[in-house]
Amino acid sequence: MKPERFMWLVVIPLIAIVALTALFIAQTGAAEPDDEPEAEASWTFLVYMMGDTNLEPYALDDLTEMAAVGSSDELNVVAMVDRSPDYSSDGVLNLDDWEDTKLFEVQQDEFVELADLGELNTGDPETLASFVETAVTEYPAENYALLLWDHGGGWLGMGADETDGEDPLELDEIAAGIDAGLAATGVDKLDMIGFDACLMATYEVASTLAPYADYMVASEEVEPGHGWNYGQLAVLQDDPETDAPTLASAMLEGYSEQAVEEGTESDITLGILDLAGVADLQAAMSDVADAYIDDPGAYTPELASAQQDVLEFGRDPDPAYSTYQIDLGGFLTNLAESGDGELAARATAAIDALDAMVVEHVAGPATSESTGLSIYFPPLQSYFYDDYLALEGVPTWPATLAEFFTSGALLDDASRAVFDDDATLEASFGEDGLSVFVPLEGGTDESVVEASVAVGFERDGDSVYALEMPAEIVEQDGHVGIQADYDLTYMLIGDGEDEHLVYQSIGIDPGTGHTVIDIPLDYVAPGDDPDEFEDALLSIVLDDDGTILEEDLFARDAGGTLGAFDPDPDGLLFPVALVSTAEGEWVYERTGDIGIWADIENLEYLIETVEPGTELALDVSVRDYAGTGDYAVFAVTAE
Repeated sequence: MKPERFMWLVVIPLIAIVALTALFIAQTGAAEPDDEPEAEASWTFLVYMMGDTNLEPYALDDLTEMAAVGSSDELNVVAMVDRSPDYSSDGVLNLDDWEDTKLFEVQQDEFVELADLGELNTGDPETLASFVETAVTEYPAENYALLLWDHGGGWLGMGADETDGEDPLELDEIAAGIDAGLAATGVDKLDMIGFDACLMATYEVASTLAPYADYMVASEEVEPGHGWNYGQLAVLQDDPETDAPTLASAMLEGYSEQAVEEGTESDITLGILDLAGVADLQAAMSDVADAYIDDPGAYTPELASAQQDVLEFGRDPDPAYSTYQIDLGGFLTNLAESGDGELAARATAAIDALDAMVVEHVAGPATSESTGLSIYFPPLQSYFYDDYLALEGVPTWPATLAEFFTSGALLDDASRAVFDDDATLEASFGEDGLSVFVPLEGGTDESVVEASVAVGFERDGDSVYALEMPAEIVEQDGHVGIQADYDLTYMLIGDGEDEHLVYQSIGIDPGTGHTVIDIPLDYVAPGDDPDEFEDALLSIVLDDDGTILEEDLFARDAGGTLGAFDPDPDGLLFPVALVSTAEGEWVYERTGDIGIWADIENLEYLIETVEPGTELALDVSVRDYAGTGDYAVFAVTAE
């Protein structure tokens, strides 16, 4: 579900805003608007750390990395850090724990406290504006980089600040904060804006922030907990003449190297975007949109097809929580290769504009097909957030999606995706397991936007679903239909004492064939009542031989955003699966009453094979861009 906006909590009373502004100005002596401060250093690196979330422990690690380099005559590292009362009581270097917001100059191996600002709402653009104004005014330089740190949600923005009513810093608020902060200093643009946050390398973010920076560094996918490697700031110490692309490239290198060291490299992404190219990309995307909107009846099936078999970032087993940010390059490539006429030609031009804008990009084996920038494209209107239509600074695409869903509503009954009533499930067993195929009514395949097969079996009197996997549209014996292969295995996880069945939501990288398995869990902290839990997600990456390459645990914050999570090993994990009870109700239930220890590094993964003679329930579903579709349940006996 969409993170709530809490708009009634966003507005700080006027007296608090005045007090905040006065505090920053009193501390630093801010410059008059349009009076750019005289540069005294080569670089000022501004860190806006929204650490009042469950990511707080990672903030301390990153601050330590920054202090390993620290400020010098040519480099200023200035950080505003908001912490939480809930997730860590540790200090960092020379500082004891704090629970509110502090302003620091980061020196080598120490922090110089410039101001104790009290509890600030980092989800308020006024707070961001005041920080930018203060840091730029007090630490003038020839070049400025702004780093925003926290949970990220793409076009939804960042955050939220848990102590201040779960207030997020929305995308338009990020723009407003930077705009106001720079306007007060006379600085025209930042040299670089970076997001040590998940999912921020999107068309929408780049479009909105292009006026405020020359380059942007961000990730399409969810980031691992360690985030960026700030030891790479040493390049600015070594050579103060370093330009923004070189600094950004060093950050990509450090990110990749640290991911390898931490064993999190399988599904990373991080890219450098030349924001000067945003105008050309916007124009090219507008041309694509114009061609589509001129003839949606002809081209809506092509858009529906092109958004399939593309990397999706921030994917979740629960559709209500998925971000539906798909790789823009993959989407455009599908349009160019399988589209028709003018739309295909314009998609090709948009690919060229995207390629010119992405200066450099790194990815892991499970994200090898990523191209550096994603775009919002939910396949169904029921997944679409209407607030997207109100985005400022994002031309054409909101209207394009609106037209796509309008076309879906007008789809005639004969074109809606349905299974062939005269055909039955075709199932065959072989060395690799079970292959299933269900024919569709003739011509209805062109409207399909998603298809899947879920597999369940009887367990303790209930029908439990062990996995859901994507299905493909293929032609078989002259019929077009839904096809999927199942290797007849299921997974349990254990801690050496207990083991429980898990539910696997399976995704496949279209380039390498690497598999990403997402497993929903409940996490119960040590000493807590078992009914008090956090939603968690265990993500496992396998290569094409089935070897586990990486395992990561994520937790969902109060706004629904997933972020890296380092649980207490003495906590408990309870796998959750979709169950059809004896009473015929569908519910998510724990698959065991006794949790397993949350010692992630020592979890045991047990792959079991379905016993011959077991009756399997195969739930085959298909959806079209009208939001309708078909659903069928078949029973087969495992051989």
